[in-house]
Amino acid sequence: MTTTQHPRALLSALYRAAVQGAAPFPRTRDAVREWFDSRPSLSVQAPVYVIALGKAAPAMMAGALDALEQLSRNVHGGLVVAAHEPKRGEVGNDLPAHVRLMVGDHPVPGPASLDAADALDDLTHRIEDGSLVLVLLSGGTTSLCAAPIASLSQAVGDADRAQSHLATLSETLLESGLAIHEMNAIRRRVLRWGAGRLAVSLVQHGAEHVPVFAISDVIGDDPAVIGSGPCTADPLDDATFLALLDAHDMRSRVERVMGTVLGLEGTGDPPRVPAMDHPALARVDYTLVARNADAVQALANEARALGITQVVVQHTPLEGDAAQLGEQLARLALQAAPNVRGDTLLVCGGEPVVNLRATADRALSRHEDESMDVPWSDEPLRGGRMQVLALSAALALEEAAAHGNARAWKIGVMAAGTDGRDGPTDAAGAIVDAAVPALARRAGRFPEDDLATGRSWFPLDAADALLRPGPTGTNVMDVVALLIRA
Repeated sequence: MTTTQHPRALLSALYRAAVQGAAPFPRTRDAVREWFDSRPSLSVQAPVYVIALGKAAPAMMAGALDALEQLSRNVHGGLVVAAHEPKRGEVGNDLPAHVRLMVGDHPVPGPASLDAADALDDLTHRIEDGSLVLVLLSGGTTSLCAAPIASLSQAVGDADRAQSHLATLSETLLESGLAIHEMNAIRRRVLRWGAGRLAVSLVQHGAEHVPVFAISDVIGDDPAVIGSGPCTADPLDDATFLALLDAHDMRSRVERVMGTVLGLEGTGDPPRVPAMDHPALARVDYTLVARNADAVQALANEARALGITQVVVQHTPLEGDAAQLGEQLARLALQAAPNVRGDTLLVCGGEPVVNLRATADRALSRHEDESMDVPWSDEPLRGGRMQVLALSAALALEEAAAHGNARAWKIGVMAAGTDGRDGPTDAAGAIVDAAVPALARRAGRFPEDDLATGRSWFPLDAADALLRPGPTGTNVMDVVALLIRA
């Protein structure tokens, strides 16, 4: 196979390689096996439990079970909390009878998330003394098993009502365009299992060791941020936590009852969290199983294997506004194009953001402006950060082509989330070039307005540019590849 492939086929193949580079099954299997092999003194009689939480939970559980079978370790119980019903061939129907499968709500927690959190509580109470409890974490954990802390439930009357306040808080944070580490720093304070509380509960109920195996979906791979740190102490003291809330004007944004629980209203303090030196946390061993850098490197390796002459990996993570980054990356490719002597690929990864509140405000103002021809029947905020980045890049390439830069036609951009789902859509992202905006207009779209009003999915769909792999079973943020043909 060579780079004579059509750019879309080539970029699609590179996306698949990126996903495979962070494949949860083999990485979890190998990490679990290595953890046990490095501790030969562990009693073979110690009961083993496995808890898998997040978008990669089914595949991670399958990998852990495979390793435990090889090690002749019986599993006494467990729980899988996933984002969707496992596909054929994934763990699910093949789970041991004493390992329960549940599907939580994502990205906003709801009743299913509360049920999953309750199931996790039930499991912690059944753990036998001296047990080994493997905790497998991946992206989405924060929402999928979200449940309120007791003080929030007490403040509003019961856990069901408190869960609705958690959902509102999540929506507020998502709309505000905060980075994931900022959102989780706030959410983990009011989550039943956040900020090390899961590890404390496990140890209190009998766990002797709590090995954690994590797939990182956050920039910096901070254990306190991944899944809101269920087995990791909160590194922020109360003063720093309150400063973070004020930095994002949360006093005026959150509901009064949530403000009171968070310590923003009245005379109360923020919710208490386990101390950094809590003895239960000393029982935790943390292993990073996969991260965004693994997906980026796998993509780059596949590009070289397919014959791309020059592959340049940008190691600085993508952060900030997705639309601005799309334009910047397109212009970077345009600047590099005159100097390429063979097919060239620029590769990067990370997690840009979209300020949903500002986007919704623009959508409303355009709707009220009768001079704007915006199809209001199309719901706003349809399209995730990678679709925003891709459409912005396509518009920048089109503009360069319109100004006579012929090299703009030689550039293709793939931008996609490794989990297979970008925002509330059926696509992981998109593969675009300079022709995409014109194709969208031919179908009756207004791509510039769609970008500004949060409707990036519609023009990309009209131009047949969306990338739809379906759920991938992993989640290590996003990957972007810019292909420059010689």
